[in-house]
Amino acid sequence: MENKYNCKIKVPAILGPTASGKTSLALFICNELKLEIISCDSRQIYKYLDIGTAKPTKEEQQKVKHWMIDIITPDKKYSAYEYSIQALNIIKTKNVQNNRVLICGGTGLYFNSLSKGIGPQVPPDEQIRKNLKEIVEKYGKERIYNMLAEIDTETASKSHPSNLHRNIRALEVYYKTGIPLSQQKRMASSPKEIDFFVIKLFPPRDILYDRINKRVDKMIRYGLFEEFLNIRKLGYNKDSPGLLSVGYKELFNVENGKLSLKEATEKIKQNTRNLAKRQITWFKHQVKGIEINYIDNAEKKILDLLKEYLKI
Repeated sequence: MENKYNCKIKVPAILGPTASGKTSLALFICNELKLEIISCDSRQIYKYLDIGTAKPTKEEQQKVKHWMIDIITPDKKYSAYEYSIQALNIIKTKNVQNNRVLICGGTGLYFNSLSKGIGPQVPPDEQIRKNLKEIVEKYGKERIYNMLAEIDTETASKSHPSNLHRNIRALEVYYKTGIPLSQQKRMASSPKEIDFFVIKLFPPRDILYDRINKRVDKMIRYGLFEEFLNIRKLGYNKDSPGLLSVGYKELFNVENGKLSLKEATEKIKQNTRNLAKRQITWFKHQVKGIEINYIDNAEKKILDLLKEYLKI
């Protein structure tokens, strides 16, 4: 699908950690500039996970068209590669229709796969994964990390022993292809027909953490645990990728009586703060863009930046 204007497609992006104000800002911008939103969130892709993912409300989605929300059920896995393919197709289709889009979210891996491209795809190998998981059970996560460090120092330097899924995947890629994941990524190519303009929202840490705590309390009041139980009634369980998300995985221990809802709420707050910290680190080091210390009254500044960029 060719760019009808024979020039680069301009795509603004508002990125940042959870609870940084991305959604409300994106809605304001898109209402003002008549843009549609492509979500860049690895949890909002799941159907039924509404409260715990802070998904835009039905009313908000009616005011501004949203893409990449509610696209799969919680039992399905979904890769950054799949995201990049679908999001790229939406961008190109909207361009042909003379419509503009804005990317909004906090999943850095999704955005990088879209903006920088992703290397050759290596299908999963269950036998390799099984063997590696047996090593974990016998020797612990540290052994897997050390194995990765021996064959792919670059990938290991950007990871941690606790990132077990990521480390196993990197080893799986190497054992199947003989090529380290870091080298595979360098084989990726970015979409040459698209220009991304990135704004990164970084509220002060104390303000961000306070927002997170208050938002989790609000989620509980609005029925997060009841939503979780309804999802469980549909047959989804601990093995469902969607329910491995922060805000849901902690509730299994409430369901089985190991934690009170109050205790789980505090655990969700802690895990969400840790998630936000990781997101900030990722965006600071892995994504180029304009950093904005976003608290209040920054909407006009950002709107003016995007008007200038889009020549509106």
